[in-house]
Amino acid sequence: MKLFNTITACLMLCAGLVSCEMKDELKGSGAGTSEVGYLNLGVAVNASQNSVVSRADNANNDGENVGVAVSADDFPVTITGVTDPSYSKEYESYAALKAENGGKVELPIGEYTVTAHSNAELEPQMATPYYEGTTPIKITAGVESSAEVKCTMKNMKIQLTYTANFLTKFESWDITINDGSDNILNFDETDKNPAAVYWMVAENVTEIKVAITATPTGGGQEVTESRLLSKPDGSNWAGSDALTIQMEENTSEDPTGIQGSGITINASVSFDEEEEDVPVTVKPGNDGDDDNKEPEPPTPTPEPELPTVTFPQNTYTLPDDMEADADILIQTALKNGSSDEYVGLKNVLVKIIPGNQGFKDALDFIKDMADFTGEGVDLVGNTSVEPLLQYIAPSLKVPVENAPNYSFPVGAFFETLLDIGTTGESAHVFEIMVTDNNGNSLSEPVRLNIVVE
Repeated sequence: MKLFNTITACLMLCAGLVSCEMKDELKGSGAGTSEVGYLNLGVAVNASQNSVVSRADNANNDGENVGVAVSADDFPVTITGVTDPSYSKEYESYAALKAENGGKVELPIGEYTVTAHSNAELEPQMATPYYEGTTPIKITAGVESSAEVKCTMKNMKIQLTYTANFLTKFESWDITINDGSDNILNFDETDKNPAAVYWMVAENVTEIKVAITATPTGGGQEVTESRLLSKPDGSNWAGSDALTIQMEENTSEDPTGIQGSGITINASVSFDEEEEDVPVTVKPGNDGDDDNKEPEPPTPTPEPELPTVTFPQNTYTLPDDMEADADILIQTALKNGSSDEYVGLKNVLVKIIPGNQGFKDALDFIKDMADFTGEGVDLVGNTSVEPLLQYIAPSLKVPVENAPNYSFPVGAFFETLLDIGTTGESAHVFEIMVTDNNGNSLSEPVRLNIVVE
């Protein structure tokens, strides 16, 4: 009985000192509390992208292309808790959200992320653009807040056109547009007025290759050309760029430079921040005599530097290791280009898997205030739970928000665990997951075992 009575006495003393008010504080704020606030939410498509021409023949009587305005009314909306990640609220459309309670959403106090997107699956190639937007919000008790999710285009618009002299000169052709990935666009003579394609361009691509093989009308030698297209400033191609590519017969008597021997490839691009199209940098796509050389694959994004966790040993046996060093050192990485500034801690989630019924009963006793046996307890900035833990481990201090590192003193639990014992059952396991302020987490939780003989 000694091993159970010791921990129970400590926790009952803690329960006597912690008032109902403090208990509410230990539970935290946000979803799960009775206090609520209200959100007036707007969802809109970025104004510069809110007119989409999906086909080159979408024109008025004057021959000018006519844009079709994009509405966000059918965009699904999701509200996800940050304060309480288990909380979420979904609407099948923005129109449905507006229809419910006049568009005013009641939410428990706390921080949230609101996401809205096109009512479709994002595919590598699409006939229509895909829009998505995210915005953070904070709900305060009794306050009516306003926020807007601005959705931007996530895929790149590719519009291929042919001049009249090109269509006269050539009877068949095969065109590919390639970013170095497997997602290749293909065009041929079967569609002389192709619709725009909304294309998921690969990451970190600065050059797009356009290659064409064409057969002249009436026969003759095939003409093969390729070009590399890049933005004027050399930046990466990305969603929301609108690239127009025009195929034209080269009528120059002395075809030199990028015009090649029979086809001129013109290109222009428009961006969010530009009111008009700007010319694209066009250069030969061949290397020497190799007209079919593919562009260099995109440079891979370097793997993020993860937090590190070190500890002297992963299993402790009591009482032999009572005096052993059992501090788990958690360290975040340096910020890019900094020699002394660290990314900082966002979460240190501690979960305890008790090795016997005595320790389980003790942890269940405080479950409403600190659920170590469920999803775990985040220690970062959690000063409310600190007094509770100090009844078990007097020297334990929780890490402050954005701390560059933290030492978790597992050894502070040894004396209590020795009293509790294992009575021939499994080891007690402390499981720790760490996330930094860049959102980088350990690949898997760190586990430390404590055996009491």
